[in-house]
Amino acid sequence: MKANDLTQGSILKKIILVALPVLFSSIAQMAYNLTDMFWIGRVDEIGLSEQSAITGVGTGGYVTWFAFGLILIAKIGTSVKVSHAAGAHDHVGVERHATNGLLIALVLGVLFSVFAFTFRTQIVGLFAIPDPETERLAVTYVSICGGLLLFQFVSAGFGAIYEGLGKTVVNLGVMSVGLVMNMILDPLFILVFRMGVAGAALATVIAQACTLTTYLFLYVTYSRRYFLVHPRLIETKAIKNILRIGLPAGIQSMFFTVISILIARMILVEFGTVAMAASRVGSQIEQFTWMIGGGFQTAITVFVGQNFGAGKFDRIRRGTLGLSALLMPYAAIVAILFALRAETLVRLFVGEPDTVAFSTEYLSLISFAQPFMMLEAIGGGLFNGVGLSKIPSFSGITGNVLRIPLARLLIPTLAQTGVWWALNLSDAFKGGFLLLAGVFLLFRLEKVFVARAKKRRAAEPIHA
Repeated sequence: MKANDLTQGSILKKIILVALPVLFSSIAQMAYNLTDMFWIGRVDEIGLSEQSAITGVGTGGYVTWFAFGLILIAKIGTSVKVSHAAGAHDHVGVERHATNGLLIALVLGVLFSVFAFTFRTQIVGLFAIPDPETERLAVTYVSICGGLLLFQFVSAGFGAIYEGLGKTVVNLGVMSVGLVMNMILDPLFILVFRMGVAGAALATVIAQACTLTTYLFLYVTYSRRYFLVHPRLIETKAIKNILRIGLPAGIQSMFFTVISILIARMILVEFGTVAMAASRVGSQIEQFTWMIGGGFQTAITVFVGQNFGAGKFDRIRRGTLGLSALLMPYAAIVAILFALRAETLVRLFVGEPDTVAFSTEYLSLISFAQPFMMLEAIGGGLFNGVGLSKIPSFSGITGNVLRIPLARLLIPTLAQTGVWWALNLSDAFKGGFLLLAGVFLLFRLEKVFVARAKKRRAAEPIHA
């Protein structure tokens, strides 16, 4: 096994070696999503309603958001355990957790894909979409994307292993294959073949299948593999360890999606499909913060995980603070851009006047939340790296729950902007909480490590 050892050498150089591929992978994923939005925003050329198509895809997209929570269960748990083993130079531990992580991803992927396809109509019905055509488009999107999410689950399992090994450049290469395929197929299926929403879903699924095929090809053809996956390595203890770390992050993500669904339903009922489409467009543009933040969260998790496994706590402190000094100014710049140039950004993706107006309002107001979203990403990476994923999960769930009563409280006075400010305030809570908790953790890393070591020894069987 030749992992990218993050426990030695220049901290900044090592973090950049991991972070840059993750950053470019995040940008690729952002381009992946924005490509769909770009071409869906032009379906009026084939006689479809732009608002209905955007709302249909946006509604169906919540299903994939929910699935991402399940994906995180295997992804976060596998990445952290592999990084701990790699930091401790435990080759067998790497292979054990790689095997069991992929098994969890496969099982969850099969179960969710069957569930999403079987109950697609009932799932879309939860949104109470008033327009029959929009509802039909949403069901179509869920049928295709939701029913074939297995590809994305298993791909994420492979990606988690390479992340834990610090080989994020592999994930970048594989992600690029899927991105190129999606960029080619989107305009072809959506406009040329006049498939509309169904074309967008089909292009996404084919791109995800190509991504998984590439991972499998790399695994089979490597003459010297980084890890070995074998049924003999399946182990109940390893599965429990992965689930222990991954479940809180997964539950947080799924809870976020449920709250988002309730918010989306509130928007549809109170303000109609135009406001819903605007929310979808605005949230896609917000990827400039949360997708980049999420990508660097992965880099922080891997860096912290390997150094925590090696017991190098001062290195964790310096690395976390150094990366924060880069990310927070970036978030501030994005916030200023959203506040001052919202309409310019929105018009890159949609042209319908009402959608542009609502999207511009959303983006300019949500600029307030961008620095707090970055703080949440940094704190989440730190806590996940040491295996304390329950802390960011508690913060995330609590903050997201607050969105519903805040929105109900503010809507009578501020209309749809009350919803946007509810999002701002909840993000401020989550980012502020993890900032304080993260500072506290950085001063107590040694005690956390000792406590974990004692717990492991206590759990080991006593041999005669």
